[in-house]
Amino acid sequence: MLQSFYGVIQVKHYQNGRLRLQTEVLKDDEELKEEFLNNIRKIEGINSVEVNSITGSILIYFDEKVIESSFLYLVVLRLLHLDEEALKNKPGRIKELLKQIFESADMAVYNKSKGYLDLRTLTAGIFIFYGIKKLWKVPGLPKGATLLWWASRLLSDEKRK
Repeated sequence: MLQSFYGVIQVKHYQNGRLRLQTEVLKDDEELKEEFLNNIRKIEGINSVEVNSITGSILIYFDEKVIESSFLYLVVLRLLHLDEEALKNKPGRIKELLKQIFESADMAVYNKSKGYLDLRTLTAGIFIFYGIKKLWKVPGLPKGATLLWWASRLLSDEKRK
C-alpha cells in the first residue's frame, strides 16, 4: 500500500500497473508539468503518463515487472520536488491552534498585569500556591510536592523539547 502525504500528494487509486496521484503543485504550473512529463517518460517501464493541470491529477500506467510501484512513487515525489516536503515533520492543526490560544492568553496576562506576569509565571505561581496549601494540609504526600516540582520546572530557563 502506498502512503499519501496529506497536503503534499495523495494516492487516489492504485491497481496493478496503474497509479493515480493528486497534488496541488501541478495545478496551473505548465513548466513543472512539462519537466515532469519529459523526465518520467525517460524511465524504463513507464507505458504512459497523463497529467491534468486543472485538477492536479497524475495517471501513470507502468509495467510492474520492470518498476516497482513504491519506487515509482518515490521517483514521482523527487521529479515534482516534493520529497523533502513530504518527509518533513509537520505539526497538527490542533497543536497549532492550541499554540495560538496559549500565545494570546500569555499576551493578555502580560498586558493585564502591566508586564509583571506572563502565563508561564502565573501558572507556576498557582502550582506553588496549591502545592504549599496541600503540603500544609497533608504533609508528606507527593501531590503538593509534585505541584512544586512543576512550578520549579516552569520557572527554570531550560528549554525543553
